[in-house]
Order: sequence, then structure tokens, then C-alpha cells
Amino acid sequence: MNVAEIRDRATVLLDTLAGPDSPSDAEVSELHQGAISVLRALYGEHSLQEEALTRSLVEVGKKGDPLGRAVPYARRGMLKGALKNVVSEIDAGFLGTLRGAITAEFLTDLVKLSRESLGESDDGAKNVAAVLAAAAFEDTIRRFATLKGIAQEGRKLADLLTDLKDAEAIEGAQVSIAQSFLRFRNDALHAQWDEIERAGIESVLSFTEQLVLKNFQ
Repeated sequence: MNVAEIRDRATVLLDTLAGPDSPSDAEVSELHQGAISVLRALYGEHSLQEEALTRSLVEVGKKGDPLGRAVPYARRGMLKGALKNVVSEIDAGFLGTLRGAITAEFLTDLVKLSRESLGESDDGAKNVAAVLAAAAFEDTIRRFATLKGIAQEGRKLADLLTDLKDAEAIEGAQVSIAQSFLRFRNDALHAQWDEIERAGIESVLSFTEQLVLKNFQ
């Protein structure tokens, strides 16, 4: 589910919550699950947003609504607030900026750790650098595909590269370079150390770093 689809789903739930009648417990519970699904799709599981909503709903269930409203009605108001916040953050573009910054920091750290290991002279450190570089490369491609709205559940990395090429998200020499790194990724993850050279690791790191700087800042 991409960001536009998440916004549409949140809007549908808000429309359902906008009715004048006080909803039943069963109706609120169903809408609650829908809201949680939206929050998880947007922020990931166990986000601060999900925890805050859950905590508020639990407190109302225990103590009742301090404004004296029926509990289902109060719960509906809390769900509306959470969903309106989702729509507002998407419309303001804040979410994309925040997620991009977090992603860039995480991926940059992986690249940095790989380079630090590569700077050591022994083969064990080289192998660690290769695994970290392969992880950074794959995670960058998968996150980039998500950023471009490309579904990827259960799909191979090679297929995502093809989709990114078709979407013109990667072009020209980038395509063949990225595809050539698929073998490196497989060698690193299957411990085929004799097939991996330091220069190859550095090439993967440089490519990944440039992709992150261009698309996740």
C-alpha cells in the first residue's frame, strides 16, 4: 500500500466515523482495527502514533469519557483525531521528508560500517564488509521501490530492479550497474568469499551511497 492508497483508506474511515449517531461497541472496534492498519501501513508497527491511540482508548475504556459522553462516542472521536493527523501529515509532505531522513540515516550507517570493516586488512573484516554492503544495497533498492509505489511483497530483487527501470526511476548505466551487483549480493549472502574482491565491495558501496543521497535526502 503506497502513501496515496493509505490516505484514501484513512479518508474512507473518516467518512464512516462522521455519522451523527453514536456507534455501537462492535462498530467502533471494527473501525479501530481499520485505523490501526492505516497507522501501521504508514508508520510501521508499534509506532508512537499507534501506542498513543491505544493508550487513550484503554484509558477511556477503564474510566469513561471525562466529558461525560458515551464511551463508544468518545472512542470514535479519538479514532477521528488519529486519522485526521494521518491525512494532514501526508498532505503537508511532512511524513515523506521525515521518513526519507530516517531512511537515509539508517542506510548511511550501514555504508559507514561496511567501509570501516573494509579498512581493516584481514579477510574476516573484508567478509563482514561484504555482507554489510550487500544488505545496504538490497535495503536501498527495496526502500526505493516502496518510495516509487512498487509492490514488493515476496518478490525478488531482480524483479524490483526491472520495475524501477520500467518506471524510469533508474536509467542508463545505473540499470546495468545495479543488475551486475545482484551476483555480488548473492555471493555475499551465501558466503562465497573467494568470489568477492575489495574493489567490488567499494563499487557497491559507492553506488548505494549515491542512490541514497539522490533519493532519500
